[in-house]
Amino acid sequence: MNQTLNETIVGAVNDTVIPTLIGQTAPFLSSPVLDIALIALVGALFTTLVNKFLSDQVKIKALRADMKKLQKKVREMMKKDPKKAQALQSEIMKKNLENMKHAMNPKIMLITMIPMLFLFFFIKTYYGHLGEFWDLGFTQFGWLGTYFTCSVISSIALKKILDVA
Repeated sequence: MNQTLNETIVGAVNDTVIPTLIGQTAPFLSSPVLDIALIALVGALFTTLVNKFLSDQVKIKALRADMKKLQKKVREMMKKDPKKAQALQSEIMKKNLENMKHAMNPKIMLITMIPMLFLFFFIKTYYGHLGEFWDLGFTQFGWLGTYFTCSVISSIALKKILDVA
């Protein structure tokens, strides 16, 4: 009796759980492109919100505004005095380095990296076997290209909407 019960449970697991884990059924919508676009949107929202709340937005925006002003001055100075323009250019480089330090905070990177690795594993598990399924006419994308494209577009839009530097 226990043998029959065990065989039934194992058979049910093999028939339902295993196919789902290897991507034989779509987890959300009818299209893998839409599924991955939705996952990319959720991932981009997560990383954008983490960046917004854990980085010094005021400082980053101030640095970027200063760099814009300096770049405008450099363009004007190039015509008049190229040596002064080079001095301003080195100041821009210093501000850019400081901006990168604020934007590439190791704490933020650790907080976002672990969930994103799980997200990649999930997508690869479900859609890795499909090959290239998104045909744009001039190129075709598999799961990684689809995720990357949708993620970049989502991130740009969310940063504008949520006013994140």
